[in-house]
This record gives sequence, structure tokens and C-alpha cells, in this order.
Amino acid sequence: MRILLATDFSTPAQTAHALVQGLSLPAGSEIRLVHAIEPLPTVAVFASASLLTISDAVEAEARAELGASAAALAAPGVDVKVVLGAGRAADVIVDECFSFEPDLVVVGSRGRGGLATSVLGSVSAEVVDRAPSPVLVARGRSLARIVLAEDGSAPAVAAARVIGDLPLFGGADIRVVSVVDVPFPILMPDHATAGAAAETVRAHEESLVTLRAAHAVFARERATALAGRGLRATWEVREGGAVSGVLAAAQAHRADCIVTGSRGHSGLRRLFLGSVARGVLLNAPCSVLIAHVPLGEAKVPGTADGVGLHLTESPAR
Repeated sequence: MRILLATDFSTPAQTAHALVQGLSLPAGSEIRLVHAIEPLPTVAVFASASLLTISDAVEAEARAELGASAAALAAPGVDVKVVLGAGRAADVIVDECFSFEPDLVVVGSRGRGGLATSVLGSVSAEVVDRAPSPVLVARGRSLARIVLAEDGSAPAVAAARVIGDLPLFGGADIRVVSVVDVPFPILMPDHATAGAAAETVRAHEESLVTLRAAHAVFARERATALAGRGLRATWEVREGGAVSGVLAAAQAHRADCIVTGSRGHSGLRRLFLGSVARGVLLNAPCSVLIAHVPLGEAKVPGTADGVGLHLTESPAR
């Protein structure tokens, strides 16, 4: 297994480091520890030699810290290498991701919720958006209890594939959660007769019955397929907003991590913004792993394919 662990030596990065350090990785695994030295301001080009000396000192200190971090990650059968890049942190991490082709990228988190997180343009958020590999934003040190968001979509297939393929989840308790997210229709008494309003409400209730049944199939069959891979998996269906439903399930099951795809079947607005995955990422109290849909798998061929795992054979655990 190949893991790319990004670090800036901050407290959130130390949490990510501790999570990776605690993993039981199979023999032959590789960890690439990456740190980026941000470029000096343009004025530094015209600066005295003293500033260049400071830059050399920063590099020496970074190399020393990387060495200490790598030593802490060392384990029998696990190869640890360090990469010290120069440039914007997100650029360095993403470039290394394309070069190394890791099975998982692990980054720290600056926090969750509120204006600070929504506008931070953080390294972790940018890496989630740009990296082709699954990205785990670490907020804790364990992956024992997992909530898997399921909606029958191609992103849900990608998320389930990560759980099935990575040995990290072999001993985890997995709760598959599917959320029926259909808001009650807005009725406009001034523009509709009482009969039309009643018909709208009746149609909404009928659609809920169908959707509840469909989401139960999504969750049940996903859990059954995961169990067939030797994993411990149960399932449930919730109703309400997709983000709030997944977060409530994570709280109820004391999840260490939420695993979700990068988009969901929640309408055109969310297709463009990826707002379900982003809403979970910004507001979850636990770690969040986001999987992207591989090229060529953007559409789910049919109901059965959407429910099935589409998993390749797992690597030896």
C-alpha cells in the first residue's frame, strides 16, 4: 500500500501523522512524507545575503523535522521516504500525488464549520479538490468506526471501492447510511387551488415511499456486498438533508471517519458544487475520506450497477 502523508509540522499535521503511525500496514507498504517550503516574497530577490541565510536555515530545520517524523513512522516491512519541495504546499502535494500515485493521501485539518473554514482556501481543501487519489482529512487517530455515505451514485461506488480495497478498514465496523433527501414542496396558496395543493402533497408522499424503498436497497445491498468481502457492515436509511443526515449518523455511531464520494444525486446545484461532500468535509467532527470517481465512471450504467460494488480484488491483507 502506498500512502502520501503531507505535513507542515502543525498540530493538525501531527494528528494526521499519529493516525498513519497507528495503522497496521501490510509488508511492502510505502509512506512518502511530504513537506513544502513556501516561496520567499518577491522582495527577497533583492534582499541581502542575510535573508538567504535564513532560507537555508529554514530548509535545514525542515529536513531535520522530516527526518524525525520519518523515523517515527518506520516499521518492519514499511519503506518511508521524505520529500522536501519548494512552492505552494497544495501544488507540491498534488504534484507528488501524480508522481507517486498513492492509494491514499493523508492531510491534517484546520478545523471545521463556520466562516473561517468555508473561506480558508486551505491546503487540505485544495488537495481534496485536485488530487486524483482518495484524500483522508484526519481529525482523529483511529479508523475503527466508519460511516459510509451511500446514494446509489457513481461517487458512492468510488467510496465503497476505497473501503473494499484498502487494508486499513479490514477490522473496522462500517455503517452504510443512505439519506432520503427530498424537501417538502413549497405551496403557493395564491397561485394554486386547494385541489392542486392537495395533489402536490399526495405526489410528494408517494415519491417518498418509492425513494425510501430505493435507498433501503442501496444501503442494504452495499452492506451485504461489503460483508461478502469479509468486512463488518450494517446499514440504515435516514431522511432529511443529505449532509445533516450523514453527520447525524456519524454522531450516533461515534464514527472515527466518514467515507463519501465527491458528488451525489442531489440535483444540478450540488452536482456543480459538490456540496454534499464539501458540507461533510467542513462540518464533520471526525475524519473525512473523500473518493473521486475515476475517469470513465462518471455515470452509473443502471440500477444494479449503481448498487453493486464494482470492486477489484483486494490486495493481500
